[in-house]
Amino acid sequence: MKLSVLDYGLIDYGKTASDAIQETILLSQEAERLGYHQFWVAEHHGVKAFSISNPELMIMHLANQTKSIKIGSGGIMPLHYSSFKLAETLKTLETCHPNRVSIGLGNSLGTVKVSNALRSLHKAHDYEEVLEELKSWLVDESSSKEPLVQPTLSSFPDLYVLGSGQKSAYLAAKLGLGFTFGVFPFMDKDPLTEAKKLSSLYYHQFEEYYPNKSPNLMIAAFVVIADTSEEAENIAKTLDIWMLGNKDFNEFATFPTIEEANHYQLTPEQKAKIKSNRHRMIVGDPKQVKESLDALVNASQAEELLLIPLVPGLDQRIKSLKLLSQLY
Repeated sequence: MKLSVLDYGLIDYGKTASDAIQETILLSQEAERLGYHQFWVAEHHGVKAFSISNPELMIMHLANQTKSIKIGSGGIMPLHYSSFKLAETLKTLETCHPNRVSIGLGNSLGTVKVSNALRSLHKAHDYEEVLEELKSWLVDESSSKEPLVQPTLSSFPDLYVLGSGQKSAYLAAKLGLGFTFGVFPFMDKDPLTEAKKLSSLYYHQFEEYYPNKSPNLMIAAFVVIADTSEEAENIAKTLDIWMLGNKDFNEFATFPTIEEANHYQLTPEQKAKIKSNRHRMIVGDPKQVKESLDALVNASQAEELLLIPLVPGLDQRIKSLKLLSQLY
């Protein structure tokens, strides 16, 4: 089983965005030392506690700061951008770091304020067309295609469609791309049932479109792991209050501490939301986490897990990676 990491560049209490970027570098190096397959960074705009808004630049820098681990995005949001310009960027990354770049592509436009500030070029319904266009700019280097996307090259970044629904799974299969099924986006459905259904759809449709090519399925999940279940539950309180999503996830200036979580006054409605949100994350000691991950793998037949240690403190995130690396 391949294990990979998705990092959000958390800004912890008392830290700056610059500190958070440096900690992401350290975390990527630790992931490489522990034998992780890939290290991905996210794209978020206007969120006080997340430092990474430009995954393309971070990919280049992280690849420069590591030796062999694949570096990628989870993900870039192409609805904001020119597909031609994005293809140029991705080809440049691949040229500088051949066979080390992976690109997850999401369909989020963010808040209205973010979309307006970015002057997003596309609407949500353009997603399939945008991905088809991006793939064409990346792969088609025929002399008749103009303008030419430079640099030209013989290898291409691994591309994944990010999603948690049938449309995303079908689109990934139709385009011959990898599919990353995210357990963490909000959905009022059982993750195991959805993992089984969507993976079956993806595998079947992929084989229909590309019988001589291998599909590539990853499962992505928030994971809070500690030596004991009690410790994990205490840490998970920070993710509980964060995932309430108040003020477009800007209720907190930095990612919540355990102390903040313990003193947070919850309304009955918030308690109910936290209870509902728990199916969006995996919490426990190593044995409990392994059982939950195994269940997702068995349901989906995924060959890779993309683990998201959204917990406070670099030391705790590093410890999470160490504990998770020992599970497989």
